[in-house]
Amino acid sequence: MRLVCVSDTHGYHDAMHVPDGDVLIHAGDLTKRGTLEEVRAAGEWLTKLPHKHKLVVAGNHDFLFERDPAAARALFTHATYLEDEAVEIDGVRFYGSPYTPEFFNWAFMLPRGEALRAKWARIPNDVDVLVTHGPPNKVLDRTVHGDHAGCEELAERVAELKPKLHVFGHIHEGYGIRDDGPTRYMNASICTFDYRPKNAPMIFELS
Repeated sequence: MRLVCVSDTHGYHDAMHVPDGDVLIHAGDLTKRGTLEEVRAAGEWLTKLPHKHKLVVAGNHDFLFERDPAAARALFTHATYLEDEAVEIDGVRFYGSPYTPEFFNWAFMLPRGEALRAKWARIPNDVDVLVTHGPPNKVLDRTVHGDHAGCEELAERVAELKPKLHVFGHIHEGYGIRDDGPTRYMNASICTFDYRPKNAPMIFELS
């Protein structure tokens, strides 16, 4: 199964080439401000892509999915939107969540600590591919200021679960791949720190 992974496209969908594959994974921040028009444009872009399966989580910029989830979901007719939900494709179990640690007044944010720990406890123990908008702490999460912005509680849960792949974005400057034991981590942010769509989509061959 060929997985094509992207995140943090922020509306620049026509500026990038998306390789073909079996499953497209988008780890959130499809938009700049999460307006109805932006979400509609993102949905139309997804419709045009050739991938048989398309899995999407929202990000902190994608306000419509938080404020009017029914309207947002209705615009994603050719993709599966995951909000603390699992889906199985050809025997592979995927799970997606949009939540990140609280930082100013953005969408899908929770205080660090127990609230996020409870959220991550919902991830099934048999997950193969985990998709979250934000990174785990100290994994491809270093900001331009040198801080680790990832979630400590998510890091603990992923260490327990040991999925084959964990895809995320959120911290644009953390773009890259890291292997840690049985898990490959991908920060698949397409946009750079200055919101330029310069980074390439990532591929994962799941056997």
